[in-house]
Amino acid sequence: MASDGVFIMETETMDPESPAPEILNVTGLAAGYGGKRIIAGIDLTLKPGDVLGLLGANGSGKSTLLRAISGQIRPLSGAVQIGGIFLQQAPEIAKAQFGYAVEINDLPENLTGRQYLELVASIRSCPLRWPCGDLIVRLQLTPWLHLPIRQYSMGTRAKISIAAAMLGAPTLLILDESLNGLDPLAAWEVKRMILELTSSRRHAVIVSTHVVEAVPALCNRAIFLAEGQIVQTWDRQSLTDASRVPGAFEENVIRALESDRLRLARFARRPKA
Repeated sequence: MASDGVFIMETETMDPESPAPEILNVTGLAAGYGGKRIIAGIDLTLKPGDVLGLLGANGSGKSTLLRAISGQIRPLSGAVQIGGIFLQQAPEIAKAQFGYAVEINDLPENLTGRQYLELVASIRSCPLRWPCGDLIVRLQLTPWLHLPIRQYSMGTRAKISIAAAMLGAPTLLILDESLNGLDPLAAWEVKRMILELTSSRRHAVIVSTHVVEAVPALCNRAIFLAEGQIVQTWDRQSLTDASRVPGAFEENVIRALESDRLRLARFARRPKA
């Protein structure tokens, strides 16, 4: 329990003999805005313990994919299941199973940090409780809780967004660029919490990030999006192999980014009909 007596620790236990169902199953997913497709043909499965790195250039469709998975936009086709529940058929039940660290610019600036946490807990019908100890202390948020979010730095906004997403120990945790604004100490602490969370074999995590060098140590899988499609994947073994050679994974991603840039440049040079 935190020093102010409000925030509570939660300890998880799990029967190792009890197999858990897939946490996320995405099949044939297409989504976009105003009827225009941004992503298409996305197939993705996450099992308990998975940490998926989501990579790609700006505009590649990463945020659109996460918004479709989380029900913020309606898919144009395909299906999303969270914990075996179809998102389109039972959205309230499906949405109760994930926590989403919203982009820092989407945080309600007039609320204090405490009010925002209380709002999220109320919406998700969960207590002010975390699966990895007291995140307020671990992320050094105590001095900021009584202040409005508009006074927060980019890093502090990222911390309160992550803390809100992890409330109630959701089975699926989605971090949309949440690591990018953190200072090294906070980033290290968040990575530790992610690994603690997934080691229980009850949770899966999606980390959309431009911090490429963090992926091999944090994730057991990674995908690269280009023009709204998955064009490259890495499994646990390929990430492990890449981590043995300094800079190898980053070089691999840079080559994918360069290939994507050249493909877009060729498309832009095509004569218009």
